[in-house]
Amino acid sequence: MKPLAQERASAADAKDTRAHRIDAVVVSSDDALLIELGPILGNRYRTHAVDTPADIATTLNASRWIGIVDTTSLPDARGAIARMELQYHRCPIIVITAHPEEWSAAISRGAAAAAISRDDIAGSQLTEALTAAELRVRSDAPAAASDHSSAATTRSRAAGRLGVLAGICAALLVLGAAAWWLLSKPHSNPVATLTTGKPAGIAGTVPAPVLAPASTRPQTVLELLSAARVAFGDQKLLLPRADAEPRGDSALELYAQVLAQQPDNDEAVDGVKRLFAAGRARIQSDLSSGKLEDASRLVGYFKAAGVNSGALSDIDASINAAKPKWAATRVQQDIAAGDLSTADQLIGQLTASGSSPNTIAELRRALDAKKLEMQLTTMANQVKAAIAAGTLLDPANDNARTRLTAMRGVGRTSPVTLATQHELQAALLDRAQLATHQGQLDQAQRYVSAATELGGSAETNDARRQLQAAIDAASQRAATLAAAAKAQQAAAAAATASMRAGTAATESARSGAAIPHYISARPTRALTVAYPDNTTAAGYVVVEFTLAPNGTASDLTVVDSMPAGVFDATALNAVRRGRYDTHALVGKVPAKARIRLRFDPN
Repeated sequence: MKPLAQERASAADAKDTRAHRIDAVVVSSDDALLIELGPILGNRYRTHAVDTPADIATTLNASRWIGIVDTTSLPDARGAIARMELQYHRCPIIVITAHPEEWSAAISRGAAAAAISRDDIAGSQLTEALTAAELRVRSDAPAAASDHSSAATTRSRAAGRLGVLAGICAALLVLGAAAWWLLSKPHSNPVATLTTGKPAGIAGTVPAPVLAPASTRPQTVLELLSAARVAFGDQKLLLPRADAEPRGDSALELYAQVLAQQPDNDEAVDGVKRLFAAGRARIQSDLSSGKLEDASRLVGYFKAAGVNSGALSDIDASINAAKPKWAATRVQQDIAAGDLSTADQLIGQLTASGSSPNTIAELRRALDAKKLEMQLTTMANQVKAAIAAGTLLDPANDNARTRLTAMRGVGRTSPVTLATQHELQAALLDRAQLATHQGQLDQAQRYVSAATELGGSAETNDARRQLQAAIDAASQRAATLAAAAKAQQAAAAAATASMRAGTAATESARSGAAIPHYISARPTRALTVAYPDNTTAAGYVVVEFTLAPNGTASDLTVVDSMPAGVFDATALNAVRRGRYDTHALVGKVPAKARIRLRFDPN
């Protein structure tokens, strides 16, 4: 049992702690989430629950508080966070979301202090985020005692919502109170290392550095002061390094850690004051050279170390005045990098902050141009993929030409479209040249016509001349071959007729009677003969038929075959579908003809 004096002291400390509690606003309509947050927040914060951000103004009077926003219960979460950033830019906001990775851009520019997964709120991430947010509020806000007078009013407003859950949370709040007592014990938290994020949005203030628990044994005040004295002797270690991750080894960071444990430590307070002279010069230099992020980061360090001078307020004002120009530059950088979502959000903030309409219009035009460029680039890649696959004109509904047509409908005069059009035209001309060399003149004509439709050029004119020359040469060769074939056929017909006449006369003289004459049939194209599936034998079939002047066969009959009957049906089908040379017909009169078909399984 504690001595009476100790019990009174503990009661006084607890009363003092409750009087200086920070307000925490939970924006959520999910009762289950509020129940889970109950033991985590405990008595460490004055908790207020509202359904929407619009209810904050009527529920809370404090100017500085920590916001916990359940994005899953808000229909327009990003818009709500952006509006809260503009209206309550001095209050750190912790986002509870199902997809924390989607809020990295908002965290990087300071719109949100942290993003915690809905499934991880019972873990250490939310506790660390609350600790960092609390330090930011305490380092920037006036003495917490000034808010004590409004505590009763605030608690009464929150009681209506939280009272409904009181019965459910009763047991959990007991555990929360115990956890708060453990967390509020002197020196129970490990020493923190200062880390900073990117500057806040346009209407926001400079973000305070985030305190991350050190992974090693906490250093004592004496150890921190000793390290700070050593760092103070090194010009490079006076202030945190610019454009680099904080390492906690600068004199300013070390003094800030001392003040986190002993806010009234004279040596640390004096050290921070002396460092502010050098830091102020660097901040002004960063502002002059347009390094707004570096200036904001260093201001955040001094605020975390307890500096609240008028000079710092003037610097804050200068930073806020420079933010529209900085934001416009950030928009241009985001557009160039293809981060159109972030650029659109920043343009919205510029519009809300009353920036120049001409600047807004110019940025909007740049954003729209980038969107068009990205869309056309995607379509251009689709055209190039079709070119690589060889589908220039086929299939009819999805080929390189149809994809380019769609692309031209979006941005006909865009450099991306024109470059892609030239690439397809070159591919069509290459294919036309290849078809010409292979003698596929119809295909070549198709490719040349498609290339010409995309625009006339010296290349298309050359391709058309080469194709016409190839067509003329092919026509001349065909005429020469036709004349030679005709002459050869005439000579063969004459020889055949003469031979037939002599043979008929000889046979007539020998037998005294006429002997039937048969023409040796000559197909004008190869017969389609299917080898029977039910045999592996070799053989032949002699088919006799009547040859008509139009080259067709009729009155077919098998006059000889070996093996008998095996290939007869196949031979008859092949001969019936064939077309035959009729030059041997005399006077265009039908005559008997015979043809021998050989069958070989090999």
